[in-house]
Amino acid sequence: MNISNYEKFLDFIMDYINGKFEQQKEYISCSKGCDLCCKTIGVPFSKLEFEYLIEGYKQLDDKTKMIVDNKIKQLINNESEKECPFLIDNVCSVYKYRGIICRTFGLMTFSNIDGKDEYNIPFCVHKGLNYAKVYDSENNKISEEKVRELGYKEEPKFYALDRSILFNLKLVKDLELDFGESKRLIDWLKGFSGAN
Repeated sequence: MNISNYEKFLDFIMDYINGKFEQQKEYISCSKGCDLCCKTIGVPFSKLEFEYLIEGYKQLDDKTKMIVDNKIKQLINNESEKECPFLIDNVCSVYKYRGIICRTFGLMTFSNIDGKDEYNIPFCVHKGLNYAKVYDSENNKISEEKVRELGYKEEPKFYALDRSILFNLKLVKDLELDFGESKRLIDWLKGFSGAN
C-alpha cells in the first residue's frame, strides 16, 4: 500500500469535501459527539480504505486496541450489533484514518448507477438533524418552499461524492492508486487478525 499517495488523494478530496460542508453549513448539524453515522457497520470499504484504517489501528495505545478488539469480537459474534468498533466514548478513535463514506456522510450526494441518477439525503434528516428543517417527509425530498420561508442563503445541493465517482477521478490514476474490492466493513473485520 502506498500510504503517501493515498494521503495525497485524501488531502485533495478533503479540501473539496470540507468546502461542501462549509457551503451547506446552514443545514448541517454534525458536531463532535454526534455519532449516528457510526452506528452502522454495513458501510462499504474498499481494500485500500480498510488497509489505511488498520494503519490507524496500529497507532492506538494498547488499552484502546484492546477495547477495539473486544468490540470487533462482539460484532462478529452478534451481527445485529451495528456500532463501529472504532467508536469509543462517542468519538472515532481512528478519525484521521476513517473511510471515504465516513468523510462524506452528512451531505446530500448523488451518483449515477447504470445510467440512472440516484439522490441520497443522509438518514439523520429523520432524526431532526442535517437538512431536517427543509425536509418534506411526506414526499421524501427537500422542500424549496421551506428553504424560501426560512430564508436560507445557500440552496441545499446534492454533490458528486459517491465512492464510485471519487474512486474514478483522474487523480487516482495519476497517483497509481488501486482501491481493490469493496466489502462491508464488518466483512473486512472478520478477517482482521488484530482482534484476538
